[in-house]
Amino acid sequence: MTRVLVVGWFSFTEVIATVGDERAAQVVGGWLTGAGIAHDVAWARYLGRGVDHARVEPAGYTHLVWVCGPLVDDPLLTGLLDRFGAARRLAVGVSVVDPGTAARFDAVWARDSPGERPRPDLAIDPPGDGPAVVATVFAPVQPEYGERGWHEHVQDVVERWIADRGLGCFDVATDLLTPTGHERRVAQVAAVLGRADVVVTSRLHGLVLGLGRGRPVVAVDPVVGGAKVSAQARALGWPVLLGADEVDAVALDAALDRCLLPATPLLPAWADIARSAADQRARLLAALAG
Repeated sequence: MTRVLVVGWFSFTEVIATVGDERAAQVVGGWLTGAGIAHDVAWARYLGRGVDHARVEPAGYTHLVWVCGPLVDDPLLTGLLDRFGAARRLAVGVSVVDPGTAARFDAVWARDSPGERPRPDLAIDPPGDGPAVVATVFAPVQPEYGERGWHEHVQDVVERWIADRGLGCFDVATDLLTPTGHERRVAQVAAVLGRADVVVTSRLHGLVLGLGRGRPVVAVDPVVGGAKVSAQARALGWPVLLGADEVDAVALDAALDRCLLPATPLLPAWADIARSAADQRARLLAALAG
């Protein structure tokens, strides 16, 4: 009976593979499932899933299917081919860099190979409707709050929730300088936040700039008992607010659902905000004139 082991660079603990590799493996796994072919996928041990290619019994598989990435003369790949020498070895969606390594497979369907017309990469296969995309804006540890500051805890819970739910995510930095020393501008950050379905933030200005771009925001106050994030949510009349000591996966699920409801108000009361700004302007100018 046919049994396939799906492998690739994502199978080696020594390699940090990419989401493109994983998507290609998903596509091939879907083909096999749809055809009713029994198979396992070998993942690197740090991923904690699938099987470990180094611990399975090679005799248990009739076929080895290598997915994605380059075929190169590398000890990891050649060692794998040696270990599964009795299986029929196939490669799909690969770049043929070393023809000698490619020749060790019984058949190769390359995405690119010298002298051949390239094929589209397997990861382009549409995965269907994706999950919501959230932009995260995290506050760093703020020592002024002492033991009330749960900033690291909040960030850990949110990041774990995003990973467990498989949400699309990008983190948005708000420092005025990038890590390489280039200036970061307000309009850049606001534009990026405007591309998200929802903004999840423990930072006051993540809340303000997200709402300012018309995005619903899950505001998480990282200070136990509430501090400036809670105060600003009240000032803007924004209801989706979680405390540092109540944030967990269940609360985040409910907050996200609330933000994604069509009836959720996306904008604060701009007229009230304008009146407040005008009052502060008048008071400042009056003080300067006096």
